[in-house]
Amino acid sequence: MITYRKANSSDIPEVIKMRLGYMHETHTELSDDVFDEIAHQSEGYFQEHLNRDCIVYLALDGEKVAACIFFLLINKPASPLFITGKTGTLMNVFTLPEYRRKGIARHLVEMAISDGKEWDLSYIELRSTKDGYPLYCSLDFVEDKSIYMSMKLKLVE
Repeated sequence: MITYRKANSSDIPEVIKMRLGYMHETHTELSDDVFDEIAHQSEGYFQEHLNRDCIVYLALDGEKVAACIFFLLINKPASPLFITGKTGTLMNVFTLPEYRRKGIARHLVEMAISDGKEWDLSYIELRSTKDGYPLYCSLDFVEDKSIYMSMKLKLVE
């Protein structure tokens, strides 16, 4: 039986393990040194941000983490695009292969959506893989069509 809850500080090692599992599937070209650096940086990040502006939702099969999602909460000055000034970003939605296609990720995303409504977020955004796209569409996420062009400046290689 799967149970669901928010992660706490004692879950940080498992949260990092799941995040690295996600990244191993989506970034197969990266070296072990890069994954080691991500793991090291992630520990400090979660110690500082977990349950402040980063909520991690867990699905557990007994004591085993079967799936997780990360929900980043962002506060910024209000604008016509985010009238409350509060937005959320879902990332690293990851389910272990043996637990996929059982509605677990859907339940975790629904938990985040419910919390986002309670926290008065203007919107929740995410970047979807092809596999995740049908799930997000079924939960009323839509592709972001904007007058703005998405751009970034890479400062670290």
